[in-house]
Amino acid sequence: MLIALSTIATKIVGFDEMTQSTSYIFTHYVLGFVTSLIVYCYLGYKQTVSPYKQAFLVAAVYWFIDLSVGALLYILLKIPMELLIYLISALLHVIAVLLGTLLGIQLRLKRVEHK
Repeated sequence: MLIALSTIATKIVGFDEMTQSTSYIFTHYVLGFVTSLIVYCYLGYKQTVSPYKQAFLVAAVYWFIDLSVGALLYILLKIPMELLIYLISALLHVIAVLLGTLLGIQLRLKRVEHK
């Protein structure tokens, strides 16, 4: 998923501006937020028992993988870890979990009411 988002962000911004561009980073955050919002909306729609718990577990696993990859890049390739990047990512995931799960639950309730 991360590779697909990076590829889409590169196509939107352009390959020449890819590495340190603010527009690339912003596009990457927006695409990641929208994608995770859709995933958490789907989880909220499908999970009938404790959907917030499931969504927070998925977000925690994603954030742990993101942090682990950053640590490995720092250890193996000496690429510096910017803590702010991981904090922004975690904040966006918390917002996506809350909003997406709420939207998924609302969709499920509306579908049940219409039957």
